[in-house]
This record gives sequence, structure tokens and C-alpha cells, in this order.
Amino acid sequence: MITHLDTRALALAGAAVFALVNTLCFAIYAIAGRPDPWMELFLGSGPTVSGWLVGIAWGAVMGALIGGLVGVFYNRLAKPVPAGRP
Repeated sequence: MITHLDTRALALAGAAVFALVNTLCFAIYAIAGRPDPWMELFLGSGPTVSGWLVGIAWGAVMGALIGGLVGVFYNRLAKPVPAGRP
């Protein structure tokens, strides 16, 4: 069954998952008291609360972009059939 993917739903799901993963990673490093080696990848992110919020926001943006692109490319490459057609 080839179906049409909802790109908005994929983008929102990607944003939520990436933000959650970044939150968990920052929390682990905060509890451990060690610097986060990934923090350098997020411009403006640092070992402060506002820096962590920037990192979480960056993760959400990246997740939304990746989720949306997956939906767009799938819909173009899989050539989904319109609803109601077998």
C-alpha cells in the first residue's frame, strides 16, 4: 500500500523528538557535571539555561526540517495513489 504522507505531521513529530533528545542529552551532561561535546554544533548554545534552550530550539528546527523533507521526498518518489483508488 503506497499512501500519501502528511508532511506537517512528520515535521511536528520530528521537531518534538529532536527537542526531547536534546533535552535528555543536556540533562545527562548537567547531572554528570561535564561539558556537552555536542553543544558546539548548536550556534549560540552554551552551558547555561538560555544556552540549553537555544540548543533545544536548534534540535527542534532540525527535526522539523528532516521530518518535512522525509515526507516531501517520499511523496515525490513513491508516487502515492490518490485516496479512493486501489
